[in-house]
Amino acid sequence: MWRRLANTFYTLRTYSDLSPDWRVRRQVNCWLRSHRPALSAAAWSQEFGRYAHCEPRLLSFLQQYLQRYSGIELSRVRPSDRLVEDLKFPLVCWFDWSWSLCDDFARVFNTDISDCFDETQIITVSDLLVFLSERVRCEAAVSSF
Repeated sequence: MWRRLANTFYTLRTYSDLSPDWRVRRQVNCWLRSHRPALSAAAWSQEFGRYAHCEPRLLSFLQQYLQRYSGIELSRVRPSDRLVEDLKFPLVCWFDWSWSLCDDFARVFNTDISDCFDETQIITVSDLLVFLSERVRCEAAVSSF
């Protein structure tokens, strides 16, 4: 019985460690709301399009899926925002957000990035956009042969 109780306790503790920190997520969203206006989808795409000349579908993907993983209002996020320091991604996302990104990217763009994606090397949101844009371009070049 004690073993079963201990197992339940450790399971709950681990789940808590791997879950998003809702308080930090709320703090990030509050900070964004108080410091930035929300951009329309078109304005957001235009703002981010300056950093990487990419297809609108990639910009839409980035906005939709990063918001899904993080719970952060991406309409208020700017290209220079740092994923760790500013947006607190390791704290506000489920622990496996990078795996989910790789899976979703492969499904939507038919490009597997799991062998080359390292979220510790991506500093800003624009860095992530540039990385993904390069992968889409590489796949398009390979498939055109």
